[in-house]
Amino acid sequence: MKDFVFNMPTKVVFAVGAVNGIGQECRALGGTKAFLVTGRTATRNSPYLGQIEKSLQEAGVAVQIYAEIEADPSVGTIDRGAAVLKSAGADIVIAFGGGSPIDAAKAMAMLQKNEGSILDYMRGRRQTANAGLPLICIPTTAGSGSEVTAAAVVTDRGSKEKIGISHGSMTPKVAIVDPVLHVSMPPAVTASTGIDALTHAIEAYTAVQANPLSDAACLQAIRLIGKYLRRAVANGKDMEARGNMALASLLAGIGFNHAGLGAVHGIAHPIGAQFGVAHGVGNGIMLPYVMEYCAMADYTKFGDIAAALGENISGMSGRDAAQQAVSAVRALKQDIGIPETLAAAGVPPTAVDAIVRDAITYRRLPNSPRQLTGEDLTVIVERALGIKKV
Repeated sequence: MKDFVFNMPTKVVFAVGAVNGIGQECRALGGTKAFLVTGRTATRNSPYLGQIEKSLQEAGVAVQIYAEIEADPSVGTIDRGAAVLKSAGADIVIAFGGGSPIDAAKAMAMLQKNEGSILDYMRGRRQTANAGLPLICIPTTAGSGSEVTAAAVVTDRGSKEKIGISHGSMTPKVAIVDPVLHVSMPPAVTASTGIDALTHAIEAYTAVQANPLSDAACLQAIRLIGKYLRRAVANGKDMEARGNMALASLLAGIGFNHAGLGAVHGIAHPIGAQFGVAHGVGNGIMLPYVMEYCAMADYTKFGDIAAALGENISGMSGRDAAQQAVSAVRALKQDIGIPETLAAAGVPPTAVDAIVRDAITYRRLPNSPRQLTGEDLTVIVERALGIKKV
């Protein structure tokens, strides 16, 4: 039996209409002035933003809105936001949006009690010394799971790198998960965020650092995604599908917060930073290629994934069952419109070396079930580009 420590410090409020309780959640944490971090486009114009403001006002909590977060938030955006937050004198931070506003809010809240630029904390150059301001997260997508994790991903536009920062003190205090907020997601966003959640669950389930509790969360996330993602993409008003995808994203976040990620994210980060491929799309493209390459390390777990996705693996060998998991992911991708190859997403064949140089430095790479060298990563990326066949 594996030894492990499992800590779940985030209070989760999961309910239709839960967003209307944001004011009371702020007051329970001692908040009197909130700094609300959100995106520049869809969430900035969301009707639910008004409901949040109303709930805060009714609870006696003042609020200042910072609607400046782009996809894959940059060092500059985070540093500017941290400075505005400091001048605002807020005592609590609220993130409203997908993974990008949530990650940006985590970093901004942390910088209130820790000096310097967010750049100073990337790649472990400087360690977080103090807990930041308390953070409440309201996710509007079902994908990142960032509302229950200690990690944030920041993009350095200068070096074209996406780098994760993680510290226990960055974990949100409260996650308000309201499936109604997800109804307005377009099909393409539903697909990309949903496949992102599946990637989190599969990578964490097969990770070296996996434990029995993270396994339970990840397997249930995989089951829910296999059953409901197609439905959510096909009909965004299907509340049963929306609710279960919100739950799946949450469970996958809990799983990878404890078990970590692996090579899929290690490759997807440079793909996004260098070529502008959306994070979920990059993960979705790479997922079956990495699974196929790593399955030999643990046929049993990959067979479990196939079964969780609804595949009948009765009587199959371990190898065949593992391959069935890969096939099931490919079929799901095709059905929801995720590109099959990196080339289809606009990544040129000349990009292999640059992607691998970045991916080999990913701190979670050793967490992959198969220990991967630069040569291994080259083979995987070439297959994903369609240069090399399996």
